[in-house]
Amino acid sequence: MSYGVGIDLGTSFTSAAVSGPGGTRMVALSPGVVVPSVACPAPDGAILTGPAALAAAGDPARIARNFKRRLGDPTPLVLGGAAYSPTALMAAQLRDVLFTVTRAMGGPPGSVVLTCPAIWGPYRREQFGEVPKLAGLPGYQLLTEPEAAATHYSAERRLGDGEVVAVYDLGGGTFDSTILRMRPGGMEILGVPEGIEHLGGIDFDETLLAHLDERLDGAIGALDPTDPAATAALAAIRGMCVRAKEDLSTEPDVTLTVPLPSGPREVTITRLEFNEMIRPSVQLTTDALRRTVASAGLRPDDLSAVLLAGGSSRIPLVWQLVSKEFGKPVRVTLHPKFTVALGAAAEAANRPAPTAVPAAVSAAPPPDFTLSPTPKRRWLVPAMAVAAVVLVGVVTTLLLTSSGGQAQEAGPPPTMKVLDNGAVKPWTGFIASGENWGGVEITKDGAVQGPISATPDGGGLRIAWHGTAAQMYLQNADGTEDLKSYADSGALVFDVAVHAPPVARTTVAVHCEYPCGAEVPITAVLQHLKPEKRSTVKIPLSCFTAGGLDPKKVNTPFLVYTEQTFDATFSHVRWEADAAKDADATSCDKLG
Repeated sequence: MSYGVGIDLGTSFTSAAVSGPGGTRMVALSPGVVVPSVACPAPDGAILTGPAALAAAGDPARIARNFKRRLGDPTPLVLGGAAYSPTALMAAQLRDVLFTVTRAMGGPPGSVVLTCPAIWGPYRREQFGEVPKLAGLPGYQLLTEPEAAATHYSAERRLGDGEVVAVYDLGGGTFDSTILRMRPGGMEILGVPEGIEHLGGIDFDETLLAHLDERLDGAIGALDPTDPAATAALAAIRGMCVRAKEDLSTEPDVTLTVPLPSGPREVTITRLEFNEMIRPSVQLTTDALRRTVASAGLRPDDLSAVLLAGGSSRIPLVWQLVSKEFGKPVRVTLHPKFTVALGAAAEAANRPAPTAVPAAVSAAPPPDFTLSPTPKRRWLVPAMAVAAVVLVGVVTTLLLTSSGGQAQEAGPPPTMKVLDNGAVKPWTGFIASGENWGGVEITKDGAVQGPISATPDGGGLRIAWHGTAAQMYLQNADGTEDLKSYADSGALVFDVAVHAPPVARTTVAVHCEYPCGAEVPITAVLQHLKPEKRSTVKIPLSCFTAGGLDPKKVNTPFLVYTEQTFDATFSHVRWEADAAKDADATSCDKLG
């Protein structure tokens, strides 16, 4: 099978996606889909990367991090007494990624697109050109990260010809701002992209570390770097700062137990404190974006939207300041770490490379890590994010795919129950969020995952969203169902009691075997229901089939997604034949 691959060799994380006849989807490079951009030398002199490097390096000093920032710097990195260039470390990471993709797909890709920051000039791009050469990859094409992000965003949002968007890309190590105009079959860069090369998530980590040190009266700065115990403690504290930064995107405060050699110390940091720490840096990014808009001869009013990309764009202060400064819709996909790779893969499918990946790359030795088997269940990213249902499944594939279907006999019962005093077989309930789109199964006692919780409530499920993107869904983990007989005049019907109405766009979706699926907005419907009173909602299935649902391959008959607070009890979820003809069914054009 011919396919293209897009690879984002990021400062903090590396990701890959593939695109072919079956659509565009992520490749699981690790159990967490992406892998950390780290490297360390093996005893035989080879370079290990990602999880293999973290597992093999007993000494934190032997691990190289953030080496993408050093690209073009003639000073080598010394690891374990040996010198390595940043290009060699990036090439090792690229080689391992290509091997994993090739093994997952059963053969090498026909085309490869690599991404780079838009602000890189000719020198940095020339240095980057050595990376695929060292990895044994003769044929590839280069795409800027903002263009890749906009490509993926355009596929989701169907941007119109001539529409102008600003791309605000804040990753782990760099900030990029670019203005793009959509054109038939592509896009053009307007003005001069601007960025800040050493500003990103890792700088926010360092800011948080410095603040923590100040709160502890300099105890962290006083650690002896030559003492192995102190070095290990510092590595643990740095990791703690990374997790605290991420947690503060969803929590009002975090309490850290800092493992100092003199004894653990407890420190509480609030989101407001963290915002004030990073506000000057974030303000620099919005200033740069404003200059980029001006360089294109435009004003903020000329923009259709500002697209946020990069993992650090998930920090609430970022979109708050961007929205305030530009007064335009701020758009972000559910998982910004995936956006660039998915866009690059889509471009790879449309840009045949001059030379395919050689057999030497596909035969490279595998990275020294294994994936633990996981339940055969798909993780779902809503259509607004990646528009895909992806399988976190059989380890030998290492690829998010979907499984075969189970046909349902013609002539279904008038009602197919999905949720009735718990999930009705073959369906199983899950909740999921950006912390883990793989989801948590809802048991008889309920479930909790970060910003979303599920609690049994009078035969239904009370689902509470706590201020960030998350979803509840019912899914057949073993296959798909042929429900076409319901599609023409049937409806998705459910009872709902709203305890706190949604404050952001809320959707109901039905998913099927990748790449099909559809969602409809129900924000207004839910907001107009009488609080605490159980009401019945009927949505014609034609609303979903018109949006791309294939009713012959349904694996998720009910999914509710929102990005902010919402609290409601859902019960008696079912598909009813002929219910679309009922007078109380909500017509597709009235949904919103």
